[in-house]
Amino acid sequence: MPFTTEPPPQPYPAYFIGHAGVGLLFNESLSNKTVQANLREIGKEILSLSPRPKAIVVFSGHFEAGEIHGPGVIEVNVKRGTYIQHDFVNDFHDTRPSVYEYDWAHHDAPELAVQVWAHLVKRGIKAKRVERGVDHGVWVPFKVMFPEETPLDVPVIQVSTFHGYDLASQIQLGEVVGALRHEGYVILGSGMAVHSFASISEIRGAPTEEERETTRAKVLTESRAFDTHLREAVTKRSAEERKKALLKLEELYEFKRSHPTVEHFTPLLVAAGAAGDTEVEPLGVDIVEPGMSYLNLRFA
Repeated sequence: MPFTTEPPPQPYPAYFIGHAGVGLLFNESLSNKTVQANLREIGKEILSLSPRPKAIVVFSGHFEAGEIHGPGVIEVNVKRGTYIQHDFVNDFHDTRPSVYEYDWAHHDAPELAVQVWAHLVKRGIKAKRVERGVDHGVWVPFKVMFPEETPLDVPVIQVSTFHGYDLASQIQLGEVVGALRHEGYVILGSGMAVHSFASISEIRGAPTEEERETTRAKVLTESRAFDTHLREAVTKRSAEERKKALLKLEELYEFKRSHPTVEHFTPLLVAAGAAGDTEVEPLGVDIVEPGMSYLNLRFA
């Protein structure tokens, strides 16, 4: 598809979204409807950007660089005709088999993806070109953000986060890709501010209803506490102060409880690193549940 070569008069925003699972598309709960409404507003905002972006460069909690390439390597998807991956955590074949029929019409642009790859390499990032599908950390929220009546008309470029637990490297990756905001690209991290299936399993595994309620209350307190600490850290205006505050979160007891593994947290670090010294604003209605936070952020 044709895309603009006109640079924006000012850098495009960077975003972080709480992407949720495939239940985002069919759950009828009030909180899920709120999450959907939050995402739709962000989609409208992106579609209103002028001039049209070249592409959205997406970092998903479900695209961490493969261990096969070794540490310190980033993967850039350059596949033409990317397919939808039904890469769900849960097995829905018996309970809701229709989710495996979900699709999402979208545009890719391998030539732009190669330019992003070259940008990374030129700035000292070890990067590999790979071919893969679109994971549900991208297409599920984007299906809500850009429905059929207002489709996304610019390409999506998928870039991995680093494999492993070096959180500082994820911010440094963001600092490198942040320059692309001046060249017509929107940077978007898709993950979760709190993402702990381990904590949710603790609640479900409690032997009695009373113990489940006690555990649920404990997990919710932990999730809200980390969400609060994270908001305080990420909304600092100075890039250096923000970086220090975000990395210091790892020392909190609630960090490990909220992120037993870090792949859903690292896209936020990339987006924060890409922002530079910009204002940061939470978007939409706050939704924090036991083991989950659906925080959305705009860096602009």
